[in-house]
Amino acid sequence: MRMRPTAQSAGQQPEGEHRAAELRAELDELLRASRYASQREQRLNEAIRATPGRHRPDGDLLRQLAQARTLREGLGARCLQLSDQLEELELKLRHRQHPHEEPEPQPRQTPPPPPTRPDLGGLTERITTLHRTGALPEAEELLNQAAALLAPADTALLVGMLSQRGPTGVSLRLARTAARGAPDHAVAVLAELRELGLAEEAAELFHAFWAYPAAAIPDLLGALERAGQHADGATLLWEWGSAPTPELTSLAACLQQHGRPADVRTLLRQAAGRPTADLADLAAELPPALVSLLLNELAALRPPVELVRLAAALDGTPDLYGQLLAALLADGPRHRTTLAALRTAGLPTAPPAAPRSRWGRR
Repeated sequence: MRMRPTAQSAGQQPEGEHRAAELRAELDELLRASRYASQREQRLNEAIRATPGRHRPDGDLLRQLAQARTLREGLGARCLQLSDQLEELELKLRHRQHPHEEPEPQPRQTPPPPPTRPDLGGLTERITTLHRTGALPEAEELLNQAAALLAPADTALLVGMLSQRGPTGVSLRLARTAARGAPDHAVAVLAELRELGLAEEAAELFHAFWAYPAAAIPDLLGALERAGQHADGATLLWEWGSAPTPELTSLAACLQQHGRPADVRTLLRQAAGRPTADLADLAAELPPALVSLLLNELAALRPPVELVRLAAALDGTPDLYGQLLAALLADGPRHRTTLAALRTAGLPTAPPAAPRSRWGRR
């Protein structure tokens, strides 16, 4: 009696090993495709950065970049799925006792499907159509949703597409709306806009940061630092240096509470150029721990004639006048002219004497 050959006796792989080989081959192919998509995305980014003037990148390049990014992310998600399946199969094969013994099935969660990428081209057309038909509230709602839900890179691409094919001003509106998100997200959108050469929209978003309340500025400055945008943080503090006194005082206190002394110093240094009356009000409203810092900055930066005016404004407040005088006396040779002008104006130039104890020596 002749026996039928099994798959193994015929030199063939068992079914499990054959499936594993198929998965490996498919995974290798997808990895090669993913590398190609990444290289294409990089070339498109370089082409956009090389756009003359870098004010309005080519709309076709932006669409191709969106497609390449979608392809690369989709391939990456599929690679993760195949990798999970292959790992599970190889684990079963390693624990199999002999060819006819099937391992007990192990519960395993189904890998999540690849994330659905937004159709940025379709979204651009929809927003444009709503504007053309006068459905402005609906278009505004779409912009709000896009700013809230899209990843920073996709938000920047949509801004670029709207700048090319959308109604006038809509790309700027979307850029401003992005400022409503969490600081890290908004700053990431800013970086992506600059990377695409959308200078006008990037400036619009950055200007929207100026409307942040004082309580939100420390987190925004932290996000800018993490993104490497230190110059933007300095510019933001420079703008706040001319804010109304109550708002400036509030920001200085917030920065101090968040442990950002360098930012407090930068802010007060910017404020040192304000009119004398404003500086007297600012010194009166600042937290006590920051008053000396402000007055030291003023003593270092303001000319003698302005320091005399400030001293006259503070003369009715002994504590503040004493702190300004202490800042001047700490470097007497440098402030010789200022101290002489104070004497001429009849203002004290020596710290008040400490009160003597009635039990002291007579």
